[in-house]
Amino acid sequence: MPSKDRIEAAIRSAQGNEADDSYEEITYEGYGPGSVAIVVHALSNNRNRTTGELRHIFTRHGGKLGERGSISYLFLIMWG
Repeated sequence: MPSKDRIEAAIRSAQGNEADDSYEEITYEGYGPGSVAIVVHALSNNRNRTTGELRHIFTRHGGKLGERGSISYLFLIMWG
């Protein structure tokens, strides 16, 4: 059975340090199946991982992740 100290250390480790977590909001644009325009807003602490995962999802479902500005001109942006 784990000791109380080890359990508390594991909890502190899982909580992380808020100063180390630098998240950024990223907007992705792409085309889905049937050339449907899709805008994705993501909050990520690793831009490269998020981009790769979204590219994989778009590709797996017959879409394509586009360049910045390739879709957004089609929408009236209502968020800040």
